[in-house]
Amino acid sequence: MKCAKFVRVFAALVLSPLLLSAQITITGVADKTTYNNTVTLTVGTQAGFDYNATLNWQPIATGGPVVVNKPDFYELRVDATNQSGGAVTSLYRRFIVLDTSRVGTEWGLPPHVPFPVIQSASNEFSGARLRVLTPANFPAGYEIPVVAWVVDDQDHAVRANGVLASAGQNSVQLKRGVGSGFLASNQAPGVLNYTPSVGGLATNKSITLESGTVWSNVSGTLSGVTTWPAQARIRVTGHLAVPAGSSLTIGAGAVVLLNSGVNITNNGAITINGTVDEPVIFTPNSRAQPWGGFFMRTSTGSLIGTGVIFVASGADPRGGAGHRPEQCLFLVDNAPTISLTDSAAIYLAGQMGHAYSGGTFTFTRFLLQRATTGGEYTGANWTVNDSAFIDFPDDTVNFVDGDNDALYFVSGSYTFTNTLFGWTKDDGIDSGGSGYGPLTYQSCWFEGAVHEGNSLSGYKSVLARGTVYFDCGQGIEDGYNAPTGRLDNCFFSMNQSGIRHGDNYPSIGNYDGRFLATNCISIYNHRDLFGFNWNSSGGWTNSHDRFWPSNNWVSVQDTNYPNNFTWNPANDGWRLAAFGGRERVGVGFGARGHALAVLPEGIPVGLSIFCTNQVSVDYVVDGTDGSHMTGTLVYPAGLTRRFIPAPSNTNAIYRFALQNGVNADVTGPSYYIAPTLAASTPASSVLVASNANWRFNDQTNDLGTAWRALAFDDSSWSNGVAELGFGDGDEATLIASNLQSTTYFRRTFIVADPTAFANVSVRLLRDDAGVVFINGNEVLRSPNLPAAPSIITNRQLATATGEDSIDTATVSATNLVAGNNIVAVEIHQQALNSSDISFALSLTGNPAPGRPRLAFVRLADEMVLYSSDNTAVIEEASIITGPWTAVTPANTPTGFSTVSGQKFYRLRK
Repeated sequence: MKCAKFVRVFAALVLSPLLLSAQITITGVADKTTYNNTVTLTVGTQAGFDYNATLNWQPIATGGPVVVNKPDFYELRVDATNQSGGAVTSLYRRFIVLDTSRVGTEWGLPPHVPFPVIQSASNEFSGARLRVLTPANFPAGYEIPVVAWVVDDQDHAVRANGVLASAGQNSVQLKRGVGSGFLASNQAPGVLNYTPSVGGLATNKSITLESGTVWSNVSGTLSGVTTWPAQARIRVTGHLAVPAGSSLTIGAGAVVLLNSGVNITNNGAITINGTVDEPVIFTPNSRAQPWGGFFMRTSTGSLIGTGVIFVASGADPRGGAGHRPEQCLFLVDNAPTISLTDSAAIYLAGQMGHAYSGGTFTFTRFLLQRATTGGEYTGANWTVNDSAFIDFPDDTVNFVDGDNDALYFVSGSYTFTNTLFGWTKDDGIDSGGSGYGPLTYQSCWFEGAVHEGNSLSGYKSVLARGTVYFDCGQGIEDGYNAPTGRLDNCFFSMNQSGIRHGDNYPSIGNYDGRFLATNCISIYNHRDLFGFNWNSSGGWTNSHDRFWPSNNWVSVQDTNYPNNFTWNPANDGWRLAAFGGRERVGVGFGARGHALAVLPEGIPVGLSIFCTNQVSVDYVVDGTDGSHMTGTLVYPAGLTRRFIPAPSNTNAIYRFALQNGVNADVTGPSYYIAPTLAASTPASSVLVASNANWRFNDQTNDLGTAWRALAFDDSSWSNGVAELGFGDGDEATLIASNLQSTTYFRRTFIVADPTAFANVSVRLLRDDAGVVFINGNEVLRSPNLPAAPSIITNRQLATATGEDSIDTATVSATNLVAGNNIVAVEIHQQALNSSDISFALSLTGNPAPGRPRLAFVRLADEMVLYSSDNTAVIEEASIITGPWTAVTPANTPTGFSTVSGQKFYRLRK
């Protein structure tokens, strides 16, 4: 009996825990694992238990499949509670879903696409003035550069967006108070009154356009003291050099016209004495023919400039250095000096600069806009005030992974105040590599970076105060090696990650830096604070011991970093004024494209800047299917983005309108969505059929190159239809076997209009190898022949057999001419005693994109024109003979316009 009782007690002790504990099973995902694009997981269930499963703190279903297809870092937590005893069993897993189209740059981040510019309300320009750099005198027939700033009484940029417009002239988009562009080159000689205005601000510029400009041609070495006086007209026809000990001084209003590819080697002293009203202009004949740049390779070199605009440098696509291959405006070594004030470098074909070793750079009220990158700098010293570095290489929706940073710093000392960095395909500032040096930011602004506003690595020491990080992949990132950072009183919003410790590359190294953030506002980011990393040594952990955010305002409390405050929009909105927040802002549509397919979250509506008050705006949606929808979007203080639900009928056309803004002015036009209106695209054209008739020469003589020309007399040659050859039994035309190494074939064909084709498809059947020429231009060479630029001679044998092989190529239609054309082909044997030869060829002209189509529909009380090409311009005229004027676009890109009155309309591409 005692034994039996003992057994029963023992069994109870053993079985009780089993009854209390659930066996949690998760299939589809493993801990610390990455998945491409999508993954399906299932949380298994067990009778007698209640389950609570969350994915990134959002509830998910249990007992069935859950599809996860949004790229992100995920934390899966499952709790199973015993229904009878109340005991809880838990399981925790971490995994990442990657977007493979973003290569390997964004582990743990949703892909970021910066928001387009939303125009500001007029009150955002209050108290400001326009400062416009454009020449007072300029040669007629050339694009006139314009650089514009909206500034306050201390010459600091006002962070407003607006379109700088003047009647009859190209407009210029200003981003956060700055922008550049060009007036048209087709202005007649005489006085041009340029009257630009934006946001209620206006100025007047009188530009004298010269006729018959007389240029002074220069090239070679400028030894001694050289002066180009005020209003000089200099054409640099060849490479130029200013040697050590020599100087060049350029007076206000001078225009320096540089031939394509021209470089200036400056080891002496160049001084440019332009002004805001009479800047010095460095420009090529056209932006399509860029000049080269400056080479400064000694410490004796200096370039000190005031009031100068550099246009379209960077001719050599392989002449650069650093992370990008393109040529630089300033390629420097051995610590030269560059100082620019009230100046700009715009629409460069390459980089702004590269410093191999050292250099002193001082920029004051300087704009760099549109370059592949601002460049990479090692051991340099930078001091930058009231400047801007934007658009690398442009502000478009496409993603590239090509180091298009505004600036890249390896080592050195860098100080920035009141400076804007933005709209980059990579980082605003990438302080990358393993170098050392301090970086200091005071009252700066980072916006629209696809990856980081500021990326840190190496052993940098970073201090940022009063700085804004807005709409970036990550605001600031304390990355690999051991950078140290201190953030105080900064603002982060609408980023995927606000303040980040760690990196988003897999196993790139250790993250031993230390990062302190205090008194910052980090709100309405995908993650306000983010400390996870996945490096190889103890990865997939949170950086508790190296990341110390405290006394900051956040949208949602993070238990990993508890010493922060929860943002209360009603009580805390006033705090945004210190970062440029306004009591009243602009509101407009922020979509990039006019199709529902590119708007998965709905139709985005954004604010021009964060508002200190709550904003609301009503929307009205009308569709050609008779649908009508209204609603209201509400933005608590600090939030700048909402979405109108997308309509479900993809076959209708819709107009979205905003009205009745509270604490906001509607600054953008209506927005339209339409199904794809296909352009009328012609079919492909067979230029040479695969069974065409050919002239051929099957003798052993060497014909050189003359036989490829249209004018060559081939009347003595044999002829026959393809397939031509011998030895295989499938030939339509037999050719002779004369132990020839090369056999020649020719055929003429007619093309009425070469511009009707975008390209030409070439398909060559060959045994053993072939070379194809169109109008004397080589367009295809078989891979079993020596590669170009090797010259193929009559006696060249194929390096391998090619039994009835097919070679294809798609070549430019510029190889064609109107009228008669010639295609010439040489077929090479692999051996003189080869038992067979085969040849046939076809050419197909592939049409250029069809002409845009214009259509119209009625939407509520409007007639709306729309086109199949959003880049085409809708023009209107009162009579069909014109004059024709561009219709104000309904949105950007164009393609929609409302109709008023009785007029004629057309599309211009």
